[in-house]
Parts: sequence; structure tokens; C-alpha cells
Amino acid sequence: MVIAATVAFNSFADDKESKKAAAFGTGIFASNTGKIHVNVDKYTSDKAVVLITNKSGETMYRETIGRGTDKFRRAFNVNELPAGTYSIEVSANGQKTSKNFEVSEVKTERQIAIK
Repeated sequence: MVIAATVAFNSFADDKESKKAAAFGTGIFASNTGKIHVNVDKYTSDKAVVLITNKSGETMYRETIGRGTDKFRRAFNVNELPAGTYSIEVSANGQKTSKNFEVSEVKTERQIAIK
């Protein structure tokens, strides 16, 4: 019976460690106007970093969210980015979340009519 109680308490302690409080919450979405919106709500006083990279890992944008900022809202106009696959990553306090997005060009066809 003592062994069963020890195992139960140890697994409970391990479970508590795996459920550490999140350092931030994010909302990353695309709008109809062709912008990527990044919303970050920080739950700690740690700095956070927003990073946009291309498929090759090259940094396209980097911004540090300061210790005194609890809410971060940014809309990125991606019209100037070349076609390709990109990643947005938000990290703070050893935790990170990322989303991928793709920029593609829509080619229009021309039609010629003789009247």
C-alpha cells in the first residue's frame, strides 16, 4: 500500500511539472486584406520575441516585446514579400509557438478580342 501511494504522488508531481503556466497566448491569422495579424498576450514579465523567417531560415522580421508590455498587436502587410513559404514564431521564457503561411502569386490570363 505504501508503494502504491508513493507511485501515485510521484506521478502527480510529474503531471504538475508538465502543466507549467504558459508565458503567453497568441492569435495568428490572415485577413481578407492580405495581412497577417499577430496578437500576443503575455502572462509574465519576461521579454518575448516575434520572428518571421523564410523557408531558408533567413530572418525577414524580428521584434522584441518588452517586459512592460502585456498586450502586443501587429498587422503585417505581406504584399512586398516574394512568393514562398514563411514561418511566424513567438517565443518567451523557453516556450514557443509557430505558424506557417504561404505567399503565392496569382497570375491572370489576358484575353484578346477582335470586333
